[in-house]
Amino acid sequence: MKKAWIENDQVRDVCAGNPSDLFHPDVAVFYDTDVPDDASSGDGWVNGVLIKPELVIAPPPEIPPEIPPKVSPVEFMLLFTSPERVAIKALRQTDPIVDDFLDIIEDPRLTFVDLGLGSTVSAIDYMVYVGVVAAERKAEILTGILL
Repeated sequence: MKKAWIENDQVRDVCAGNPSDLFHPDVAVFYDTDVPDDASSGDGWVNGVLIKPELVIAPPPEIPPEIPPKVSPVEFMLLFTSPERVAIKALRQTDPIVDDFLDIIEDPRLTFVDLGLGSTVSAIDYMVYVGVVAAERKAEILTGILL
């Protein structure tokens, strides 16, 4: 058995030894209740019965959705390998979709390319479709990590 300081029907503190040997007499006097060995601070003590609090398990933290990066137009083009850039530019002459895409990227008013924007993803998909970018490269490009 341990001695406990009970206050407002709650175990305030538990003493494993003789409170008189461990505390000043003005404090030791509060350790006047025998409690079971498993008693600990914060337990309830109602009518001589130890009440363990319910364990509250916090839900796991919500993981915020990953926000696709935004890169400058130059950084965007650098996400492609040199052979990919050359192939894309060569297609510009014959493919109006590639020409339109490069016009947007080269527009001086464009300050960043949002790699999560649907039209950006569609443009990369188109580059895969026409064969200038390998399918496995799509995910690498959309991470925004320069090679």
